[in-house]
Amino acid sequence: MKQKIIKTALKHFAINGYKNTSMQDIAEELNITKPALYYHFKNKNDLYNAIFIYYFSKLKFNISSDIFKDLEHYIDTLDNFFKKESLLAKLLSKEISCKFRNLNKESVSIISKMIQALNKILKGTNINPFFIQNLIISSFTTYLNTMEIRKKITSLITCCEISSEFDLKKELILTITNYIKAKQ
Repeated sequence: MKQKIIKTALKHFAINGYKNTSMQDIAEELNITKPALYYHFKNKNDLYNAIFIYYFSKLKFNISSDIFKDLEHYIDTLDNFFKKESLLAKLLSKEISCKFRNLNKESVSIISKMIQALNKILKGTNINPFFIQNLIISSFTTYLNTMEIRKKITSLITCCEISSEFDLKKELILTITNYIKAKQ
């Protein structure tokens, strides 16, 4: 039941935001009472953080000694992660924009696995891992959060052919690989 609550809560928080989501909304969608929710989660913030802990604790990065292979694996892992649960991209974007205001220390620690892995991959280079992570995370979250907008815009453009779809993962790997090679 806890997993079902987390998945339902993800949808509500991602679409409506933290402030505009109530425990009552989540309980109603699940056809349970609000006290039943409180049996599993002590309050709204506890449930909200449980979403980040549940999903981000599943992230695993394999790191060898090949920077380009590791970087490709890192990007591939995040690509699969966000495509599997695209609402996470929306929720993470919201949380980044408010400076992780609603996240507790445990959630922040688990989310930081991403930058820790990237830091290991880039060890021995003069590349700032926060820059690379920002490039990757903002690209994935923006891409997934603007799919409908891109479809609307491309249907209105008549002067030239613009595809609303492209291989973001491939483009990120190419761009970041070329950046690292240029900096070495």
